[in-house]
Amino acid sequence: MLIDTLDKTAASVKREGSMSDQDVFDGFNKSPYEDEVRERWGDSPKFAESQEKWSSYSEEQKEAIKAEGRRLTVRMVSEDPEASPDDADVQAAIGEYHAYLNQYFYTCEISFLRGLADSWVQDPRFAINYERIREGGAAFVREAVHLYCDRNE
Repeated sequence: MLIDTLDKTAASVKREGSMSDQDVFDGFNKSPYEDEVRERWGDSPKFAESQEKWSSYSEEQKEAIKAEGRRLTVRMVSEDPEASPDDADVQAAIGEYHAYLNQYFYTCEISFLRGLADSWVQDPRFAINYERIREGGAAFVREAVHLYCDRNE
């Protein structure tokens, strides 16, 4: 399944095809990262808050939360090659994503959101999720998030 997703990603980046918001995350399995996540953030208040919130949701709620995250991610990156990081729609999507993190996962201060955006570019495992939507997507969304943070600090 992951190979199929990579093939779709390559075609989408080359503009030979398109990907639905569901396709963007097909084949992604968080379980290989679970140990790393626990090692890096297991003692943090954000991790504890996230675990507490996530465990309180039903499976149906979890699926709805994931679907909302996929929609917001596509909007933040924008499939429109003419869009810029400061476009109103992109900035609105980032504001909604910020609220989404706060509502469903953990308290996300502006400075933390900025750091998240940096990690989306620095770690290829994150970057690929944005590159699947748009070539240069990780850098695009990082710039857009930085603009959002600058305006909301």
